[in-house]
Amino acid sequence: MQVEFPMFRYNLFFYVYVLSFYPPARRHAAFGEALGALRDKLVYGQVIVEHGKRELYSLSLCRKSSLNPWATRRYAEILANLEQ
Repeated sequence: MQVEFPMFRYNLFFYVYVLSFYPPARRHAAFGEALGALRDKLVYGQVIVEHGKRELYSLSLCRKSSLNPWATRRYAEILANLEQ
C-alpha cells in the first residue's frame, strides 16, 4: 500500500488515519504494523506522497515524491490520537 494524498481512495495513510480515532483499533497488532509501515516511509519526519490524483498534480498538495506539509499535518493528527 502506498501513501496517497489527498485521501480519495483506501490506502495505507487513510487506513492508519481513520483507525487512529478508535482506541480498540489502535490496540490491534495490524494497526501497529500499518503504523510502522507508514513511519518507515517518512523522510526527516515528513510525509512523502507516493501516489496522488493525476488530475490534481498541478496543485502543490498532490505532488508525487516530494515533502508534503499538508499530509504531514494529518500524520501529526494520527500521533495526537495515539496520545489520547
